[in-house]
Amino acid sequence: MTAAELECWLRELHRVEPPSVDRMIAGDPRTEISAVANVWMPTWSALGKAVEMGANVVVAHEPTFYTHWDLQDFEEAFAHLPSSAREALRKARDAKLRWIEANALVILRCHDGPDQMAEGVVDALVGGLGFKSADVVARAPGSRVVGFSPLPAGEMAQRLATSCALLGQPGVSFYGDVGRRVATLGLGTGFGSNLWSQLSLGAEMSLGIDDALQSWSQAAFAEDTGYPLAVVNHGTSEEWGVRRVGELLSAAFPQLRVHHLAQGCGYRWFDGGLQATRPVTTRLAVTPGLTKPRDQTIP
Repeated sequence: MTAAELECWLRELHRVEPPSVDRMIAGDPRTEISAVANVWMPTWSALGKAVEMGANVVVAHEPTFYTHWDLQDFEEAFAHLPSSAREALRKARDAKLRWIEANALVILRCHDGPDQMAEGVVDALVGGLGFKSADVVARAPGSRVVGFSPLPAGEMAQRLATSCALLGQPGVSFYGDVGRRVATLGLGTGFGSNLWSQLSLGAEMSLGIDDALQSWSQAAFAEDTGYPLAVVNHGTSEEWGVRRVGELLSAAFPQLRVHHLAQGCGYRWFDGGLQATRPVTTRLAVTPGLTKPRDQTIP
């Protein structure tokens, strides 16, 4: 089986209207596949592990070259940056591409199809967090709302943290009212996760993604209104869905060796060794010329 044939099969998982990022990113389409490595983010270290395992084709969910459209829009995507930053990015791109070529690797992007298909990345998150398909009470592109017996938002956040810990997520961030009772949770994956869409679908709490969340917008809204919002890493949210792609590959091509390289939470966690607390805010006296007291935050 060639890399080009596998690319065609991946596109058939779910037909996506063009333009799509699902394509061959690097390598020779005529490459005969020895083994496949299935990854979320094709970092250089992940590609190195793929080579060590004997894989010469990598199926990757996210970009290889630091921008959504990979090599296609590389210069345009970074045109606004200072020249020194653009040069650093070019050097990283060129070195990584040379390494890929030197190791005769083929990189196939498989992103839009799994994001959009039934039982794809979003529904895999629903299952990974312990919910069933029957628990889904509302859905929209990129979002699901699941229902459950009412409980405090903090308790649901703890349940989410327990599930995500299996993927290397050290905990979940939380904004809003931990004591508010909720019976519906809005879910989404990656950059497509949208709190506002989940709210419109009837979610009483949301699971946000760090890549998509803006602290001055969604998080501030949660703090001001008490709306419970838990937040996890992009990689954590999509790990179960990427694993699903690997399972489909193995089932369709039992003659191929398919390795799923689990990545989950993409960052490393350094614990300060102290119990974290919110800063203490004290009210000061009115300063002449000011119409209201100033707040001072004490570390």
